[in-house]
Amino acid sequence: MISNPILGYKLDPGEPGIPHSAPASRSIMRVLSQEISNLIYFKKEALREGGTIIYSNIALDLRKRGSFLAAVAGRTQVFIYTPGTKSSERTHSLGSELQDKQQEIERKILELERQLKTETDPLERERLREDLERLKLALNILKASLRAPELLVGVLLDSLV
Repeated sequence: MISNPILGYKLDPGEPGIPHSAPASRSIMRVLSQEISNLIYFKKEALREGGTIIYSNIALDLRKRGSFLAAVAGRTQVFIYTPGTKSSERTHSLGSELQDKQQEIERKILELERQLKTETDPLERERLREDLERLKLALNILKASLRAPELLVGVLLDSLV
């Protein structure tokens, strides 16, 4: 028997939109449309302030509800760069924090390289190689950010580390 429960949604305080419920089978489209509306709102806000969105991300929290994989929540994240404002000054002050993150990534790379040399299981070796490649990519992006912090690309380094 197919179960298709109705899911109720709440908006974040101050978030534009109307909270609608949706059956689990249509929940992904419902939540995604709300998050796309939020992204459009952020883009308009950035343009109004003379800024540019340099990174955007929409994430959906998917869970099984009834017989369906359903979106139970969503989140829209944007990084806006506005030339000549305090946000660019804030980016420059992140330099020492970014250098600390660089050192942490370099330590983890060395640790993974050591583990890779001693690991005998082929599946674990492959996982270690993939982790190592992701960390090296994150390190390269971070180094580029340190050279030009006003062009800091919104990369979620914590999710890579």
